[in-house]
Amino acid sequence: MGIFDIFRKKQDKTKQAEITKPSPTIIEEEKAKEILDKAILEFFPKTGTWNGRCFDGYQDVYRVYLPCHLRDNFWMSKLLHNELLEKNIYIEKNVILKYMNNSETFAEKRHEYELEIVKWQINWMKKGGEGWCLPAGADEFSLLFDPDVDKIFRAGIIKTLCTIGMDKEVVIEGIEKYADLWRMQYMRRSFRNAYEPIAYLCKPIKQADPNHEKNYIKLRMYEYYTEHKEDVDKYGLVTPEMQITGDELKNLRIVLEKQNKQRQKEIDEWNKETLGNHTKYLKGYEK
Repeated sequence: MGIFDIFRKKQDKTKQAEITKPSPTIIEEEKAKEILDKAILEFFPKTGTWNGRCFDGYQDVYRVYLPCHLRDNFWMSKLLHNELLEKNIYIEKNVILKYMNNSETFAEKRHEYELEIVKWQINWMKKGGEGWCLPAGADEFSLLFDPDVDKIFRAGIIKTLCTIGMDKEVVIEGIEKYADLWRMQYMRRSFRNAYEPIAYLCKPIKQADPNHEKNYIKLRMYEYYTEHKEDVDKYGLVTPEMQITGDELKNLRIVLEKQNKQRQKEIDEWNKETLGNHTKYLKGYEK
C-alpha cells in the first residue's frame, strides 16, 4: 500500500465518522432552562486555578480563557454552546445568553467560582508564586524589606485579578472573606520588615519584644479597618482590635511610639556595630 492509499483510507474513515455521527438534538427555548440548569452545575471549575494566558486578553472561545471572561455573558454563552454541541445538544447562543442574563443559578455558580479564583490567588502568592502584578511603586524587594508589605500584598491581589478581567468588587469580597489566609501573616511580616533586620554574615540582632509586635499589629489592624471599613463590614469579620475606643487608641499610640523608638535605637546600635565589624573584616582581607 502506497502513501496515497494510506491518505485516502484516512479520509474515508473521517468521512465515514461524519456520516455515522448522529445529528445534534435541537432543544427549543421553552425546554432549554432545565438542560441549562444542569449544564451550569458542571460549567465552572471546582478550583480557582488559572494561568498567565489570561493576561493576553484573547477573545478566542476556549475554556482556558474562562477566568478572564467571567463578566462577559456573550463570550460564555458561546463557550457553553460549543461544549453542549460536543455532547450533541444544540441550543441557540441567544437562548443561552438570555438564560445567563436572568438565571439565579448561573449567577450563584459564577460567584462561587470567582471567589475560588481569589482564594487560589491568595494561596499562590503566599507560596511565592510568580506572575502577579505588583502595585505602583513596589518591586520584588518590597516583599522582603518594606514595612508596608501587607498593603502591597492586598493591592497586588486586586491589580492582578482586575488585570485579567475579573470584577473588582468580587475580588475585594474574596480578600475579606479569606482574610484569615493572609492578613495576620503579612502584618507580622510588616513588623519584621520594620523592626527585625535580616543579618547576613554578621551577629544577629536580638529579637524584638513580643509585646512590641503585639501592639504594632493591634494598631495595624485598627488602621486597616479605618481604611477598609466598608469592605470589612460588608464581607469580612470585625475583630476586637478594630473596635478599640478613643482612649485605648490614644494610649496604644503613646506606648507604641516609645517601643518603636527603643527598638530603633537598638537597631541603630546594631547597625553601627555591624558596620564596624565589616570594616575590620575588609581591612584584614586587604592585608
